[in-house]
Amino acid sequence: MIDFIPLVDYAPFFDYSILILVLIAFWQCNTGIVLHKNIVSMNAMWGVLFTLLLIFYMGLRPVSAVFGDTVNYAKSFYEIQSSSDPFIWTWDKDWLFYNLMNWFAKYSDIHMFFLLCAFVYVGCLWLAMQRIFKSYYYIPLLVAFSMFTFWAYGVNGVRNGMGASLFILAVTYINRLPIAIILSILAVGTHQSCLLLVGAALIAWFIKNSYIYLLAWIGCVGISYAAGMRIQNYIAAAGILGEDDRLSGYLTGSGQIGEAVQMSMAFRWDFLIYSAMGVFVGYYFIFRRNFRDEYYHWLYNIFLISNAFWVLVIRAIYSNRFAQISWFIMPIILIYPFMKQRFWKSHEKILGIALLVFYMLTFYFNIVKG
Repeated sequence: MIDFIPLVDYAPFFDYSILILVLIAFWQCNTGIVLHKNIVSMNAMWGVLFTLLLIFYMGLRPVSAVFGDTVNYAKSFYEIQSSSDPFIWTWDKDWLFYNLMNWFAKYSDIHMFFLLCAFVYVGCLWLAMQRIFKSYYYIPLLVAFSMFTFWAYGVNGVRNGMGASLFILAVTYINRLPIAIILSILAVGTHQSCLLLVGAALIAWFIKNSYIYLLAWIGCVGISYAAGMRIQNYIAAAGILGEDDRLSGYLTGSGQIGEAVQMSMAFRWDFLIYSAMGVFVGYYFIFRRNFRDEYYHWLYNIFLISNAFWVLVIRAIYSNRFAQISWFIMPIILIYPFMKQRFWKSHEKILGIALLVFYMLTFYFNIVKG
């Protein structure tokens, strides 16, 4: 366990590390060397080292309320550990995550379990970026690490983060469907919310017109603004989300009854603007710059479908947990065209500006406001 860093400095240490890496990448872009082969090779090696350091840093964190739901996972872990019941594989909701927890509770310890969680969360992202971008993966990986919710879903929304990383890895095996299907099943087995991403991927696979999804997303914004609460109440009452009472409570507001802090069920313009960044970038490259890449179109459509669902329930308490389902895939939407095709004479400099723009909200929430 890494306990020599003060708890209050744990997340800021990560945030400032990412800030430094973003500024170095910006300097590389501004000087025009970021895509030179020797710099690409150096960044690729540094990407491996930083990923390993991050896995150990995140995975071996202390068990503390500073890390949100870490203490809740630990409570369940210790209850299993103190039980005399033997380990038995079960197929309940989120079966993969809880079977892993049960096994580690019986045969290992809490820190090794969290280390495994960090390995899946961060390691799958690294492998996915490496598979998509080959030796040029470092900048896309940095964009993923610099999303303002990245740290939170490694230490707080652990199941959600692991499941989403497994799904992102799954979509990189689109030409090897058996592997993609297995990884998708594992993602859903880690967190049920990944069903939305899997469903969106299937829909986007058969209906490929991005213009339809873009119009649908815009339509969902208008519908949600006009009749959002009625839609949320209908979804909760109809049982569309299955038998998960907690998710229904998020939609109706009953999930915060008895909570010391009451969250406003307001239309989240801040989160909508953040999501619109991914919508706009995809629109710009596909429709304005005529970027013809079938794989990118597919990913963009997945993002639009999953984000449109969140837009419909934008007033839900803990709305970011619904938004995050689509936000996990947004870093690829933002950076993919920059790494696959040159669009401008000063392409590297514009890439650097884009990196700073993508990082602005993270800088505000995690460093300035945090």
